[in-house]
Formats: sequence, C-alpha cells, structure tokens
Amino acid sequence: MSAPSHPIRRRDRALDEAAAMALLGEAEWGVLATVDAEGWPYAVPVNHAVVDGALIIHCATAGHKLDNLAFNPKVSYCAVTQAETLPLELATRYASVIVFGQAELLTDEAEKRAALRALGLRFAAAHPDVVGREVAKDAFRTTVIRVRIERATGKARP
Repeated sequence: MSAPSHPIRRRDRALDEAAAMALLGEAEWGVLATVDAEGWPYAVPVNHAVVDGALIIHCATAGHKLDNLAFNPKVSYCAVTQAETLPLELATRYASVIVFGQAELLTDEAEKRAALRALGLRFAAAHPDVVGREVAKDAFRTTVIRVRIERATGKARP
C-alpha cells in the first residue's frame, strides 16, 4: 500500500517534491507520528538528518515510538522551518513539509554508526571529534530509525 495522496487544498502555496525535500534538509527538527496497536496516534518531536534521500532519527533502545513501529512501520513526519504570526492579517508566514514513509531499524553496526555520524555532524559540523567520541560511546544504547520516504509534500506562505 502506498503513501496517502490527498491533494493540497492551497495549490498556490504548494512546493514541488524537490523543494519539499530541500526544506526537510533545512529543518532542525520535526514531529514523528506513529500509531499503536489500539489505533491511538502518537506524535513526538525529534531531530533528524536526511541521508541518501531517507530520514534518519535516533532514540533510546526501548519506548513508545519503538513499540508503535514494531506494530506498524508506516509513519508521517512534519517539519517547519519558518513560522511567524502576522497579527494584522490574522495569518501566519510559514514553510513546512510532511513526509510519509516506512520506518526500519538499522541493525548493521557500520550502517548504524554512519547514520549516527551523519546526524551528529549535521548539528555539530565544526566538532567531528566530539561526534566521533559520542557515537563510539553511545551507539550501543541508541536505536537508529531510517524512514524510507515514499512521498513528500510541502507548503509555504512567504
């Protein structure tokens, strides 16, 4: 079953997929949405990196999101790079992207460490030594989730 494809209502604000993916690359964090075995949604803010067109997220080795992913690997992720209220217009200036995809846990140790390095360097590019040290120290107690993006949509009101 493929990702949902509801049309964007405000087509005049729609971004093409390349622009939506670029926006995802710029965003520092987003909200990962999963669903549990009883149908309850769960949305949690996390930071991310985009590596080879996939979303990389890290977390602990146990918890709500992992329980949900074991039940259903389909996810949605929303990131916003700009949000400014315009009180005199009762509007908001924004840029956002929503992706849909299938999550998988990285189990290959080399692949997992490479993804963690990419994530770390995204936020601490000037400190590769720190990133290397922290990945070496914490990889054993970290889960890395890769979301293979099936669909990305974006909207902006500049």
